[in-house]
Amino acid sequence: MQFSRLLKIAALTLCAATISFSAQAQLKNSPMHANLPENAQTKDCLMCHQSYDAVAQKTAKLNPNPHSSHRGEQNCTNCHSVKGKPRLECNDCHTFDIKMKGE
Repeated sequence: MQFSRLLKIAALTLCAATISFSAQAQLKNSPMHANLPENAQTKDCLMCHQSYDAVAQKTAKLNPNPHSSHRGEQNCTNCHSVKGKPRLECNDCHTFDIKMKGE
């Protein structure tokens, strides 16, 4: 009984610690992202994120939706980085106030 209680406390502590990581820390420390090479490509991202359309649906509430671009499907690494900081490529021409995970 005592062991079961300690195990529950440990699990809750681990969950709380995981939730408190910043978004970038979560990317760096997630098992999948940790195994991606520095030069990951879109095909690597889509192994878990399914499709570009699925990603666009998840960001549909953003205005504008960066994954529903007039430029079509872009390489994920144009904006996202496995190990570094993200950058919104849209802002090379536009001035959008979109906060990216890890900024």
